[in-house]
Amino acid sequence: MKGKIFILAILLIPAFTLQAGVRIGAKAGINLSKANFNNDVLKTGNVTGYQIGPVIEVSGESGLGFDIAALLSKHGLKAKEPKLDLEQTVKTLDIPVNLKLKLPIKSPLGCYFTAGPYASFKLDEDICYNDIKEKWQTKKFGVGLNFGAGIELLNHLQVGVNYQLALNDDYSNFTIDELKGLKAKTRIWSLTAAYLF
Repeated sequence: MKGKIFILAILLIPAFTLQAGVRIGAKAGINLSKANFNNDVLKTGNVTGYQIGPVIEVSGESGLGFDIAALLSKHGLKAKEPKLDLEQTVKTLDIPVNLKLKLPIKSPLGCYFTAGPYASFKLDEDICYNDIKEKWQTKKFGVGLNFGAGIELLNHLQVGVNYQLALNDDYSNFTIDELKGLKAKTRIWSLTAAYLF
């Protein structure tokens, strides 16, 4: 079902390209991620990361369109307990496909709203334990939803906030006795800036 939503969004792209303007650019941002576990055995903290990559925006005369990006993203998990002190960072390739509504405010200022699915492919991970050497498996593929809003200046610079909600478990198959049966989904807040040509 989750994969079908992503595929449907891809198939709808041609419907928005008629009478549309296409722009390419670059996007970068700061991530603040946190893993939400299925129970309260672990207290988790925020992990700071980044995202960067190319973006394509297609917009129609009505202001409705979409954007697609390929973002190298770094996020992670941090937990600190009396018997467990760990931090993990994960690098992924995230491909969001968002519907985008742009509204003029007053020249040269406008605002935009985005929402849509994303697919995430794990590239690398780094797990740091204090006194514990076992590892667990981080999922190699994930899907989720994006929600965002921001402002556009001079028709080129877009500054916004994005919330990324994972629909699948990112962390599971724990081999540490204290963590068996745990599952976790990642939530990421991002402050981003994009420049479109």
